[in-house]
Amino acid sequence: MEVWKPIKSLASIPPMICPDQGVGRPAKVTAAKAAFLVVVKEQGKETTYRDLASSDYVKKLGISKVHYTTIHKAVKRLPSGFLETVMRLFGERVSKEEMDCVFDATGVKIRRYEKKIHAGEERRERQGVKLNSAWDADEKVFHASEVLKGKAHEYPGSEDMFERINTPIENVFADTGFAGRTFVQTVADSGAEPVVKPPSNATPKAKGSPAWRKLVKEYQELGYEKWRDETGYGERFPNEGQFGSLVSRVDDKANVRSTHMGQRVVTARLTFHNFFQWLVKR
Repeated sequence: MEVWKPIKSLASIPPMICPDQGVGRPAKVTAAKAAFLVVVKEQGKETTYRDLASSDYVKKLGISKVHYTTIHKAVKRLPSGFLETVMRLFGERVSKEEMDCVFDATGVKIRRYEKKIHAGEERRERQGVKLNSAWDADEKVFHASEVLKGKAHEYPGSEDMFERINTPIENVFADTGFAGRTFVQTVADSGAEPVVKPPSNATPKAKGSPAWRKLVKEYQELGYEKWRDETGYGERFPNEGQFGSLVSRVDDKANVRSTHMGQRVVTARLTFHNFFQWLVKR
């Protein structure tokens, strides 16, 4: 599995170099141009790489004679975390000095199928990727994301994703998929309040996480409904409108065959969403 490496600044990203050929000639489609083009592509449901290669966008970028496969390869070579950094930069320009942050996940189908046996009959089942993301509950902009293979409900990288967020956070809202002692303690240590719904079988044993003990004891003493109302969980989470608006603008499917490309195009959609929000707010 590819590790999603955080990037603090676009200036820190080295030029893309082919290891077999050395430095060679500068690439026609640089990382910045590839990122721009895939964001443009993913803002529309039917835009293809062929469409991009014949569009006015490539002319304005000074690469009007580039082949569509060159664009595709440049997107594929984008450093992991590049698009997330662009996404976060736009998000930071929209969010206020302090925000309530929602952590959630959703699935995105890709063009890859596996054979499954259902009731003794073989069928083709479409595979997907899981988008884990964190966004501003008020301004509706994304601040961190990670796209992984499969349908796992629990996400082990929530602490790393939380630490990539630069905007100060007051409250973190998340469902049971993010209810882990380490994540809850990481949030609490930052000065934010972890409003994370514990699973029904959770115990208040700290195991090195006093914040977890506090959270579970409060949840059990109040009961779900009272805890939901007092913490604001019912108002802030679930925040289904965020993923719903994203799906209505693009799609719940990605025209890719691998998790690697799924990471690029799904994050490009988040980047476009943040860019659009920035245009509205500026």
